[in-house]
Parts: sequence; structure tokens; C-alpha cells
Amino acid sequence: MKFLLVILFALIAISVSSAHYQCGRYACLPGHSCICDNGIFRCVYVCEELTITQTITDRWVDGAEGPSVKVSVNVLNHTYRTVKDILIATDANLNAGQIWGAHLNGFLLDFPDYVSIAPGMNHTWGYINKGNNAAHLWVQKVYISA
Repeated sequence: MKFLLVILFALIAISVSSAHYQCGRYACLPGHSCICDNGIFRCVYVCEELTITQTITDRWVDGAEGPSVKVSVNVLNHTYRTVKDILIATDANLNAGQIWGAHLNGFLLDFPDYVSIAPGMNHTWGYINKGNNAAHLWVQKVYISA
């Protein structure tokens, strides 16, 4: 019985430590955002630098596939500097062929290299999601230039 408890404890420790992701020399918790502001990294729970607004622009039902929604996403830069790179995380199983204006890598969305968001400006992109609702999106990493 002790052996099983030791194994269970070890597995829990491994799963908790692997749930974090690197943010410079820090490890951010799931659901937190990594902000790199001019080379200084920090983990935050609420990313005040950017706002993600989603608008469902169309709905339909694909027979056996069920309902789908077309979503327009607007990412607004609230900083006084240009945002060079953003990683947006999702817990939805999006289809890479049904996303425009962003690239999908697993559960992370990244913008093309040519996209930068000037202060007070935004970047709009979109996707199709299965179901009746927009996907849950949050900022995972933000790189702000000097």
C-alpha cells in the first residue's frame, strides 16, 4: 500500500510540475499570461496589456456534425508600445484549416511574423468552432518591444 501511495504522489508531482510553462526564468501557471516587456518577463493572471473580443458572425448546423459558429476575433493593444508577438491559448479543439489571420500549433494560436500591433491598434482574425459558442481564448505570451 505504501508503494502505491509513493507512486501516486510521484505521478501527481510530475503532472503539477509539467502543467507550468516557461516565461523567461519563471514558470507560469495554467491560465496565466507571460508578459515580456522590453526583455523583462513576468507572469500575470489578468493580461491588461491586451483585450480579446470575440463576435459570432454566423451560425449553422451541419447535419450529423452538429452546430458550428464563425467567430471574428479582435485583439486590442492597450500599451504605449508595439506588440511584436502574441501567443493565444485555447482549450477548444480548433481545425487549422478553419482559421484565418493566425496559425494554429496544438492549442496555441500565433500571428504571422509580419503582424505587429501598434499602441491603441488591433489585429482581427477569425475561426470556425464546432458547437454554439465561441472558443475560450486567453493570452499566453506577449512580447512588447522597446
